[in-house]
Amino acid sequence: MTCNLDLSCIPYDDRAFVVQRLSPFPETIQSILLKNYFSYKTKFQRNSYLRETVQQISNKLSIPFDELELHLSEDDLRAKALHLAKSALALRRQYLDDALSVDALRLFVIKQGIDLGKITYSIAGEVARYSDRKWWLRKLRLALRRNVETVLHHLNQVNKIRSLYCSYHTLLSRKNQKAYQKAYLENTIATNNFGQSFSLLELSQKGVADPKIRKGELMMRARGFEELSQELGHEACFLTITCPSKYHRSYSKSGQPNPKWGGFTPLDGQDYLNSIWVLIRANLNRLNIRFYGFRVAEPQHDGTPHWHLLLFVEKKDYQLMVDTMKAYAMREDGGELGATEHRFTEVKIDPSKGSATGYIAKYISKNIDGSDLDTGVYGEDPLDAAARVDAWAACWGIRQFQQLGGCSVTVWRELRRLKKSEDLNQAQEAIRVSADQGKWKEFTTLMGGVFAKRKQQVFKPYYEVTVDTSTGVVKSSPYCGEELLRALKGVVSETNKYVTRLFEWRVESCMRFGF
Repeated sequence: MTCNLDLSCIPYDDRAFVVQRLSPFPETIQSILLKNYFSYKTKFQRNSYLRETVQQISNKLSIPFDELELHLSEDDLRAKALHLAKSALALRRQYLDDALSVDALRLFVIKQGIDLGKITYSIAGEVARYSDRKWWLRKLRLALRRNVETVLHHLNQVNKIRSLYCSYHTLLSRKNQKAYQKAYLENTIATNNFGQSFSLLELSQKGVADPKIRKGELMMRARGFEELSQELGHEACFLTITCPSKYHRSYSKSGQPNPKWGGFTPLDGQDYLNSIWVLIRANLNRLNIRFYGFRVAEPQHDGTPHWHLLLFVEKKDYQLMVDTMKAYAMREDGGELGATEHRFTEVKIDPSKGSATGYIAKYISKNIDGSDLDTGVYGEDPLDAAARVDAWAACWGIRQFQQLGGCSVTVWRELRRLKKSEDLNQAQEAIRVSADQGKWKEFTTLMGGVFAKRKQQVFKPYYEVTVDTSTGVVKSSPYCGEELLRALKGVVSETNKYVTRLFEWRVESCMRFGF
């Protein structure tokens, strides 16, 4: 790239240096860097800022600066995925054997900014993926958005003053992707083995992919846990764990840069929270302290994640559980200013003053669709805030909701698909009915109790190798015949298997969308 900005006000002896540092970036990024450059008073400060910032950004990216493509449409992204898949296939054909081509293919993939991580596939399955446009599309989208967001986050373009939770670019890209996917689902028909046909959009609206159903199920489970805790005499609390200040890019009130920021991305913040959570769970397990509830991961104004925990625990273990969690939350930089007030907060829920489910309800709404809310945390439109949170979570790959403890949600959903069966005994039928009627408390109790381990629960998910009923052939991965496909089929008890997924679907895709 070149630098197309007006640099006439930069001293002649600095101009070449500035052009060298700016030119690899897209023009949008160049403008932000140049504006920040001029905010410094002295020549030394300006040049130091530009040199250090460009180097810091370079260290965080998985691709060269000049490959940051800010304005790729969904069609452009798909075209690029197809091109790279063909290029990988051509490279693969240069070798006599896949085992000989794999190192060259891995290098080719890494040069596109894609992190391969731990490879668990066979050689045949791995190289086949590198020749598949769908695989490239998923990987490219993630790498591109994460790299672009890393740059904009580093330049302090993500905060409540400039762009809440995520950059405007990431928000727009996510909206375009979802609009494209909706059109694809509307124009793609699936027909089952009974001859019934539906659009994929109609089918998606019948499950938890639909925001209203997803939110309703989360609220129902939270309410069921609360009712169960009251019946068992357990304590309820609402806890919040926040990252140390060095993970926060900017101040929450002004949006100005945080001088303590250590160059971390929101993903680094999530990794930090996950790491202390592993230690917390291990310690509580050693102490034989059992709890259940929900965890919600959401962004603060600058995209830095924090966690909300709605937990239920036996009264005798309550204080030790809270103290243990707080100790780990304060372990890193616990003596810094504001850590005592903000790093770990506890609200012990008094049922006579408020509902435990009520504490988490607004966070569920905020992070799914924004409905039932008048305004967001920072006074923003809750619908816009929900869209931004969704874009933030998709960009950084952050799981927003997680049930902690309790019974299998998969079993719950599968039993709701199961009709009354003569093979079910009286106790099993009672569990099926409780699931069908949406009674999470009763379902949990009948399954073995809230603290029952998965192997102790009455039903468990049932998976089996997929077979094409028309031919009798066992289905395998499209990438490799040796990778057999196992699919969820229903539930299993100690004595019987109960198939809940009776349909086989054939998808007829609209050619306009390609894939």
